[in-house]
Order: sequence, then structure tokens, then C-alpha cells
Amino acid sequence: MIRRLARKILPAGSRQRIFAGKVKQRLARYVYGDDLTYRRWIRNCEQQSLHPSIIKHGKKISIIVPTFNTPKKYIKELIDSVIKQSYQNWQLCLADGSTDNALAATIKKLSEQDTRITYIKLETNQGISENTNQALRHTKGEFIGFLDHDDTLAQWALNEVAHTLKANAKADLLYSDEDKLSANGKYRSIPFFKPDWSPDLLLGTNYMAHFVVVKKNLVNKVGGLRRKHDGSQDYDFLLRLLDYNPTIVHIPKVLYHWRMAEGSTARAIGEKSYADRAGRDALKDYLRRNHIQARVIKIEDQPTNYRLYYLIKGKPLASIIIPFKDKPQLLKACVTSILQKTNYANYEIILVSNNSTQKKTHDYLKSLAKYENIKIVSNAQPFNYSAVNNFGRKQASGKILIFLNNDTKIISNDWLDELVGVSLQPATGAVGPMLLYPDKTIQHAGVVIQMTGMAGHVFRKMKPGTLTPFGISDWPRNYLAVTGACLVVEAKKFDEVKGFNEDFVMAGSDVTLCLDLFKKGYRNVYWPYVKLFHYESKSVGSYQKAPPRDYELSLIHYQPYLKQGDPFYNQNLDTQYESPQPRKKYE
Repeated sequence: MIRRLARKILPAGSRQRIFAGKVKQRLARYVYGDDLTYRRWIRNCEQQSLHPSIIKHGKKISIIVPTFNTPKKYIKELIDSVIKQSYQNWQLCLADGSTDNALAATIKKLSEQDTRITYIKLETNQGISENTNQALRHTKGEFIGFLDHDDTLAQWALNEVAHTLKANAKADLLYSDEDKLSANGKYRSIPFFKPDWSPDLLLGTNYMAHFVVVKKNLVNKVGGLRRKHDGSQDYDFLLRLLDYNPTIVHIPKVLYHWRMAEGSTARAIGEKSYADRAGRDALKDYLRRNHIQARVIKIEDQPTNYRLYYLIKGKPLASIIIPFKDKPQLLKACVTSILQKTNYANYEIILVSNNSTQKKTHDYLKSLAKYENIKIVSNAQPFNYSAVNNFGRKQASGKILIFLNNDTKIISNDWLDELVGVSLQPATGAVGPMLLYPDKTIQHAGVVIQMTGMAGHVFRKMKPGTLTPFGISDWPRNYLAVTGACLVVEAKKFDEVKGFNEDFVMAGSDVTLCLDLFKKGYRNVYWPYVKLFHYESKSVGSYQKAPPRDYELSLIHYQPYLKQGDPFYNQNLDTQYESPQPRKKYE
């Protein structure tokens, strides 16, 4: 493959040198997508993050693999990766539906290398779900691990699982980070460093995927995999596990190598387009079982990514609270965009003037008198972001509160329908949309504590849809916080945590509000399907201009996350940068 590609991309005079030194290495990286920053992470960080000791007497882990005409090279590498595990208390169950008898004989022979391997030859191939269930019936372990027939495990995978189970006695479901393996098995690339348990992310895509380990009695309760969802049977399985409220633990280490083989979804999701349809059906089943009123919308050009559209019962009043001080042109652009681009009919706008003095401002406010759903109130106190928003809340009558900066502009007509729908979900705390700079790069796609030293906006200045080691910005996610520039929350939940902390003057109270909601058991949601423009710093200034007292308070309120890290961001990613990238060194 390298030689063929060389003929296309290298000058004729250099072709004879393609297998020499650095030229060969560079070309191989080009062919197999080898990531130099990830290679550096593997070299400098991976081993240092692992448990130094090997557990000798832990719980038995049964790994189940449905095989079907698996190339000899792939199944050999899979079996070798299990045999070489540093943790010894395992069982490997291979359920083989191969129609090639010679290949089946080869797989059987390979399985005879170790007595801990159970080989089951199926009379007929019944599909991935039923073949998996056949393997499941022969398991003896207390926990079940799921491995695809052309992938491999890291040598330390089961030892890390055993350590995690020892530290988390109540764990029902574990999942790890993963990366991609080149078809020839030589190169690792495209890591996915995942967040801790993020329910809203799972409802948008199967981010858990690999390596998943589940307590066997829970697998039995669920009833294994369902054939009707072949293609996304693992997604359906995970969604059904949620019905039992399992204790879910994330292992922030790369334990699984997903091979980019021909026909594999690791190479291109389009290889298995039926997986997208099966995944949508699985998600619809989950919504029906849990009585969640929502539609599942297909996302064009993003197969196996799913968009929920929550339905709103009764269309309750939504109060849009906009504090401002003069800058009438900004305010007019914001209010006009709301009036022109809001399908949701039952809303009011609360304009809170904080010491405005300009004649143009007052003239503009007078022009709004014709709108019955616009209320203009005055707050004469010295500027305090928290206090002025709390004052606005007192003037609001809505069941849902939308705190909105005056330097924002609505883009899509269904923005309020979507944000209100998400905020009304019982488990939801604060909701924030994607905010864009005028050049359509990201200003806000979630707030990560510890990022840039205090709290940063992940994906900032990146284009939407850019693939990173943390996935993409276009997925709904749970974060500890979302920005107050556009923050939506049920009024009763806002009042439950006593609103914004007025000790903060300019910066930090939006994050603290979200943390207060999180501590009450709510989950804060970033909702990328709603986008607004945000002309940041054109109103009251940037975060860097906040008074020192705000930083001091943030240091207090953001603990323990400043010390231990943000659970919704991966510890293997460098928090010095808002664009996700692997750490350069282990800390």
C-alpha cells in the first residue's frame, strides 16, 4: 500500500528511497493516520498513568467475542492480546459463525493455545447479537467484557479494570478510553479521551463504545443483545442497561484498540449505514420505555449521531432577562433578532437597564412600548452582574428563565423551543447553547473547570464539527457549567439554589450557579443544536477584566475541581489549551 501511494504523491526521482529512514516513517504516518501528538502522549504519559501493581486475585472477567469469517491475522492478534494480559483471571469466549470451514478450523486451532479460551462453533451464523448471546451463555465470570472480532485490548486492560473494580465495589458498568488501530496493526491513532458518565452525550451518540465491562447479573437482567437492533446492538444494550440505574464508572485510560479494517465502522461509519437506522430505533425504544416525550431526528452526514427534540407540554411562559447599560445598537440587534426569529409564542422579555444614560437608549426603549410582552425595568445600583440578573428574575413571571447577554443575536427560529424543552426535563439544571463569534468559530461549547487555570471554554475558536481527541463540539454533553451569556433554567430550580451569588461582581457567578445546581443533583447540559452569535466583550468587558475578588471567590467555589480535575473533561487532555489535545507530559 505504501509503495502504491508513493507512486502517486512522491516525485519520480525519490521513489527508490521510500523505504529508507525518515521518508518511510513519514509516508507510513500519512497512510495510516498516525498522530505525532498522540505518539508523544503514548511515549511520555501512557505508562506513567497505569497502576504499578498487578492484581493477582481479583474478579473473573469473561470476554465475549462473536466471530464471523474473521481474517486469520485479525483473530490471531485478538487472541494474543488477551493471552498477554498482565491480569490472569480471565476467560475468553469465542462464538464462531464462520461459513468458511477452513477458516473456522484455524480459529479453533488458535483458541487451543490456552485453557481459559472457550470456542463455540455455531451451526449457522445468526448475526452479531445472537452470536454474542451464544458466547454469553458459556461465560463463568462475574463481569462480562465485550470485544469485536478484529480489535485488540491493551496489555494492561484487564488489570486496570480489576483495579477499578477493587476501588469501586458497587460498579455495575465500566467503560474506557480508546483509539484506532491501523489495518496492519502497526499504528495507533485518533484517540478518544472520554468524559466521565455523561447521560446527555450517550443520548446523542454511543460515546462509550469500547471497552465496556458489565456485571453479569445485570447483563442477564437485560437479556443480552437484541437481534432487531443489529448494527447498533451495543447502543441498544447500553440504553436498556440504563433502565436499571446502574453505577457507571469511567476508566480514563486507553484500554481498547479499534481496528480500521475494511468494512469496519472504525474506518468510516458509512461502511455500515444500517447502523444509523438501528441506533435511531434503539433510542426511540428507550424514550418509549422511559415515557420521555421527544422526537429522534436524523442528522444528515452524521450517521450514528442522534438529535433529540423534546416536546413541550402546555407551552409555559418563558422569561428572557437581558441586563444592559446603554449600547442601544447592540440591544436593538439582540431584541430584534428575538422578535423576528422566535417561533415559541409564549415568552416575555425583561429588559433591565443598569444606569443607562444615553438619549439614544431611552429613545429606543420608548419605541418598544407597543410590545405587550416586553417589560422595561430600571436598576440603579452599581454594576454587579449577579445582582442585576437576580433583580431581573424578580420581575419575571415565567416558569423558565433565560438569562441572555445584550451582545448576542438569535440565529434559528426554534432556538427557544429547543432550550425550553431541554430545561424542562426533570434531571436538567442549566442549559447552554453553542455560541459563535461573528466569524462562525466557537465562543462557547461548554465550560471546563481547571482549563486555562480557572475555567475555560472548551473548543473555543475552533470550527464546529472539528474532530478532536475529545470528540466534536456538535455533540450534546454534560458539563459542570455553561456560560451565563445564554443560560436557561427552570425558575423553581434557580430559586432552589438562591440564584446568582452576588458576592461575584463580573465573572464566576454563572459557573457557581451551575455548580450549585450540580450539587443539588441536577445535570447541566450543553445543547449544540441551538446556535447564537455572541459578540463577546462588547458590553461589560472580558473575563480578564474582572475584579481580583472574583478570582479569589472562584478559587473557593471551584474546589475541589481545580485540584482534582473536571469529571466531564478527560485527565489525559491538556487543560492549558481550550482546543482539546493530549498532554505533553504526565503530571
